[in-house]
Amino acid sequence: MKKITLAAFAAVAALSAGAASAQDAGWYVQGNAGANFQNKLGSSPSLKGDDGWAVSGAVGRQITPNIRAEGELFYSTADGKIAGSGDLETFGGFVNGYYDFNPGGAIQPFLGAGVGYAKVKVDGRLLDDDDSAFAYQFKAGVAHPFSERLTGEVAYRYVNVADVELGRGAAHIDGDFETQAVTVGLRYGF
Repeated sequence: MKKITLAAFAAVAALSAGAASAQDAGWYVQGNAGANFQNKLGSSPSLKGDDGWAVSGAVGRQITPNIRAEGELFYSTADGKIAGSGDLETFGGFVNGYYDFNPGGAIQPFLGAGVGYAKVKVDGRLLDDDDSAFAYQFKAGVAHPFSERLTGEVAYRYVNVADVELGRGAAHIDGDFETQAVTVGLRYGF
């Protein structure tokens, strides 16, 4: 029992020392909020949404000073533009990867991409349906560290949910759902 306890303690100490020696390596949580726009489903006929809002939350790890990976939950909503089309909502989960430029600088541009699964829902008088499908996203933005642990960011996001099918008959709409968002966020490292 002492050997197992000693081995576990040594493993934790070794992992902690490795993480401490990597200047920017560590876990983080992040929250984002902002506006989404250009909501579109299908090509002909299509369903378009007004501008709305978007929020997301993530847990991730800074793997190297330039590379991050995270799991993220994303939600956006907008009013439909077609009479009676109601609310247009998206909820998804993504696994994202990022490349951070200029780590350690006052301004840190970044690029990111992610894959996941998302649900698109239309809740209205003429069309009330939902569908879930494979999704992907691209992100670009700039971050600014406020302290050793707290970083703020402004980011652009493009989300595509592939091959969504909603409704039946004359109310049938299918195709890719696309939305874009501009968000501000805070990332807290621990």
